[in-house]
Amino acid sequence: MKDRVRKLLPNMITFTGLVCAFSAVVLAIHEDLAAAGACILAGNLLDSLDGGLARKLGVASAFGLQLDSLVDVVTFGVAPSVLVYQYLRPLALSLVVMWVVCVGYMIGGVFRLARFNLLPPKQSHSDSVGLTISTSGAMLALSVLANHAYEHRLIPAGVFPVLVVALTLLMVSRIRYPALASVFRRRWVSLAGLGAAALLAIWFSPQLVVFGLTSGYVSFGLVRAAYHLIY
Repeated sequence: MKDRVRKLLPNMITFTGLVCAFSAVVLAIHEDLAAAGACILAGNLLDSLDGGLARKLGVASAFGLQLDSLVDVVTFGVAPSVLVYQYLRPLALSLVVMWVVCVGYMIGGVFRLARFNLLPPKQSHSDSVGLTISTSGAMLALSVLANHAYEHRLIPAGVFPVLVVALTLLMVSRIRYPALASVFRRRWVSLAGLGAAALLAIWFSPQLVVFGLTSGYVSFGLVRAAYHLIY
């Protein structure tokens, strides 16, 4: 029984993430955008737990990898696209343009996941080829949440299609991004950074601070790629 529970636990976390994704879509359809964004971020947190837990318990499997990818399509592909579409629908942007942009984002995310599944098993501290769909989905959710917190004045509506296209291109690109485990490898630096982020979150808002941190991570990959290209 203990072995069965040990094998089921990571998959149950993955399925819980799928429930969060479906909830995000339903909430976005009903225009409860803040709750929808929170569900996507909850799915992101669960996605960061299931794989590591499976490896720690010694129950990682090809089934779990495929299950995780299928859930990621919904959590970070479909749900953020619906969230952004619903957010921009009342803001006088072309619905056809937004439909094309959001569909392109989902296609890029599925392409990124399919390519990842064909690569050799990734080590915990190795770089990712292309921006992960989980980071892209979280950034879209955070952009909506941050803008919602500042009464739609933080990010102009016209910037959102550009942001979605940029994230799509980064997912399908060959730009390498560091694993988050390597980013937080230095404990004291990580604690200091998280403490500073917590203070800034009190001063500004948690949505804005986390959005800024995620934007910094995305920009770091671009800057590093440009540096290696030049030098």
